[in-house]
Amino acid sequence: MAIEMSSPWIAGPVGAAAGAALAWIATEYKTRKTYRNVILLLAKSADDFAGAGQVEKALSIYDQILKDVPRLEPAVRGEVRFRQGLSHYGQSFEGARETNLRRAVEAFEDAIRLIKPEKHPAEHARAQNGLGVSLVRLSEAGGGWGEPSVQDLEQRGKGKDDLKRAIGAFEEALRLYSAEGKLQEHAQTKNNLGDAYLLLSRLEEDDLEVVSDLKKAIGAYEEALAFRTAEVHPEDRAETENSLGRALMALAQVEEEGEMREELLERAVSSFKAALEVRTADAHPEEWAETQTLLGQALVLESEPEVSGSEVHWADREGLKMAIEAYEEALAVRTRESRPEEYAETKNLLGRALVILSGPARGPEDAANLKRAIRAFEEALAIRTLEASPMDYAETQNNLGIAYRNLSRLEDREENLEMSILAYEEALRARSGYAKKKADEKVERGEEKAEGKEEAGEEEGEGEKLGAEGE
Repeated sequence: MAIEMSSPWIAGPVGAAAGAALAWIATEYKTRKTYRNVILLLAKSADDFAGAGQVEKALSIYDQILKDVPRLEPAVRGEVRFRQGLSHYGQSFEGARETNLRRAVEAFEDAIRLIKPEKHPAEHARAQNGLGVSLVRLSEAGGGWGEPSVQDLEQRGKGKDDLKRAIGAFEEALRLYSAEGKLQEHAQTKNNLGDAYLLLSRLEEDDLEVVSDLKKAIGAYEEALAFRTAEVHPEDRAETENSLGRALMALAQVEEEGEMREELLERAVSSFKAALEVRTADAHPEEWAETQTLLGQALVLESEPEVSGSEVHWADREGLKMAIEAYEEALAVRTRESRPEEYAETKNLLGRALVILSGPARGPEDAANLKRAIRAFEEALAIRTLEASPMDYAETQNNLGIAYRNLSRLEDREENLEMSILAYEEALRARSGYAKKKADEKVERGEEKAEGKEEAGEEEGEGEKLGAEGE
């Protein structure tokens, strides 16, 4: 039955009145057929608290509903559990990240079990999507979308399991949304599916699986774009264009064929530029800075020199100059005070682009670019300390060593070579110290010392790869 907000049994169902309303519902439930709408209105009041940032108060009302109302219909109980899941997911951004995400997963799983797809397909799909989003966030090891932090095999395997469960949840939601003709919900879930595959590609060890995941991510994003039009859903479209650019750029980095790689990078640049048409500095400064940084990375990859035997073929410098400009635009938002980690990341990328731009280091302009690169690396190292982020510290020290080495060809040879050696030694110290720490942690967990040494060797190999990338 339709319930008006003026009905006496729900007058003021917020705050302390919520308990009284629930007590009345619990008493009358035995003689009335259903109070589904009343309960959902009460849950709506909890939603309002959650929307106002009073999540604990919202969760208290949800808990009261589940505890105090007898013989609650499964679908209604499932709806309340779904809202609890949303609240816990929102709380994961405020603190106790893993705990809140696990509570969200549990709540969404209950909602999926209670809300039958044959009776409530859209609501069941919504719960599946909520489960998928929570699992995707749970799979992230605190590194966001940047390069993954070094994880041991147990952590990596757990992240993969979470992402595969998320993919299953998204696919079930997509099946139901498609059947119900929910086009925008279908597009959002396709975008989420692309995110899951993109993250999964970063945890794979087999290149064939990496390529497969990235192609699936690209396909999902492209399907989402068919419904997220620039005219009707500009911000959603920009989000998907940005994610599509990420996936294309990642695939280009594992694609060895020159023409295919070039095509993928061109498409990535095009996607980032499309996103920037909506993500302007005034309207969306943080998203704008993120996309500018990604655009810079794609342009650098497009412009990197090609090595053939002992010959180096230098690419068009204009792309590198555009990349440098994009990084500098991003740094207008990513300041040391407001976004220290993003600031350091972008400074490191800026320095690397300037080193590549300096090419074989033959003249005054190249020397000037190398000095700018050195300043950028030093500014990054003010944040990327050995204690706070040893592997980022090692990467930037390695890049600093390259810059000083190249500068030594143009001026102050002995002094710059000494600075280069010092930077390389710092990078090696950080990498070996980090490898030893990971090995010791394995021993402490009761694993064989030989396994710890093997992992240390793997970390040394990764350090060499970072050095090659910096160069």
